[in-house]
Amino acid sequence: MDSTRLNQIGVACLIAVGVLGASWGIAHTAVPEPLPVKAGVAIPHPAAPAPGASIDDLVAKANVEKGHALADRQCAMCHSMAPNGPSIIGPDLFGVFGTHVGDIPGYDFSDALKAHKDETWTNATLSAWLKGPADYASGTKMSFPGIASETDRADVIAYLRSLKPETP
Repeated sequence: MDSTRLNQIGVACLIAVGVLGASWGIAHTAVPEPLPVKAGVAIPHPAAPAPGASIDDLVAKANVEKGHALADRQCAMCHSMAPNGPSIIGPDLFGVFGTHVGDIPGYDFSDALKAHKDETWTNATLSAWLKGPADYASGTKMSFPGIASETDRADVIAYLRSLKPETP
């Protein structure tokens, strides 16, 4: 077979592919696919907090179990949440609520976080931290992008508040 015949076969294949593609495009434009009546997968939409709701109000209504699931998914790879747990990449978070910022024994905090040592981990400070660690303490070692949803932050804070020693 000579090269002219091969070129003719190649051009014929290209024309066939072009005609097939054009006919498919025209057919889908002329006869659009109907949208399904019901979505195949339900995508949950988080409930928007009430306008003017404070983080304290949101934490009071928060779901501790949801916060536990969020913390397991977003925090547990770097933080332990067990009593006297080890520092993994970040410090152990058990009992962190109510303590001074950057004051967990046995963990070397960044200078950016040590600058907040006079503050206490409250609903407001935890919310600011979880919203964007780099915004709260510019220069922090924590490379977490943050939790945008106020209700998700409130759930995580409620869970962190629940991590405290049991009193007899």
